[in-house]
Amino acid sequence: MTPATNPEELFWAGFPEVKSKFESRITRSVNLNNSSLILNWGEYGSGKTHAARYFNKTSVLQPIADSAGKTIPYSMVMLLPKGRDPIHNIFTNIVDKIDISEIRDNLRAKGVEIESVIDNFTDNNHIRSVLKAMFNHELTDISLLKKYLYGNVPAAELKSLSKWNILRSLNAESDYTKVLAGLFTCLSFEKKMYSAVILWIDEFEDIATLNSSSIDKINNFLREIIDNTSNNLLLFLNLTQSAIFGLEDLGEYVSESVRSRIKDRISFEIPTRDQILSYLSELIAFYRKEKDKGPYFPFTVEVISAVLDDIGNVPLRTVNEAFSLLIEIGLMDGKDEISLELYEQNKGDIIGWKQ
Repeated sequence: MTPATNPEELFWAGFPEVKSKFESRITRSVNLNNSSLILNWGEYGSGKTHAARYFNKTSVLQPIADSAGKTIPYSMVMLLPKGRDPIHNIFTNIVDKIDISEIRDNLRAKGVEIESVIDNFTDNNHIRSVLKAMFNHELTDISLLKKYLYGNVPAAELKSLSKWNILRSLNAESDYTKVLAGLFTCLSFEKKMYSAVILWIDEFEDIATLNSSSIDKINNFLREIIDNTSNNLLLFLNLTQSAIFGLEDLGEYVSESVRSRIKDRISFEIPTRDQILSYLSELIAFYRKEKDKGPYFPFTVEVISAVLDDIGNVPLRTVNEAFSLLIEIGLMDGKDEISLELYEQNKGDIIGWKQ
């Protein structure tokens, strides 16, 4: 009923058009050098988080890269921060996910002359020094470097970084954004190590709950990260339509400078009956051990029709909840097949929310 966190349990069922749109966007970023901002839009439970986690899988991204003859993208998924310092939280979340030692080794193996890349990226000497320290094998104390990036280095330890020309802390939103843009640029330079950097920001609708200062900071971050990472960044924003956030409200929370950078919108519509049937058959077939049964086993066609008639037009998560609960009831009752009779006996539990 919620997207799996274990990548091995993530499977895409049905909805080939939506899947194709994501594959096309990722393929374009793998092949081309431009950066893009994409808006994913749909109701709660429509599949946006599942899409982020599914297309974050190495086993999904690698074939896309192979078909283009390029290296795999570097992909990350994170929630929109809800604290008072959202840009620091974004920065920290990304630093949490990167393995500096592994990245250093991979860049060296790919023959990337990282210092020249950094010198061409910015004329800000402090940002240059921080980026060079991140990729310099001679700075062996990775824990100290991470503490510095997190902003947790005491003054005495900060002095030990002066040999790397790091003379002050990172203390402004512009520093965080420039370091991240430099990191992304290094990772995807000439597509040698990674063909692109893909960043998914989930639950972006929570921007509506933030104060005006935080909203401005997030908008500035989005604008600057796209502009400063002019090549090979693909940024997805997942927005959920809700009572307090409709598509018409986007302009109230997302600045014109950010909206003008949105290249595409991928919509997660309320599924039709035919789409649900295709989805159910593929999903059940993936997990079911009995491969010789009908396309919907353990459900009968009659019970599927009855459930869909009763729940009406709903997001996919509501469909999942109804049929998952039916399976649980069938298991508890020792049933081999979920019949219409079993559904009718337990309808109150299955669709009680409609009463």
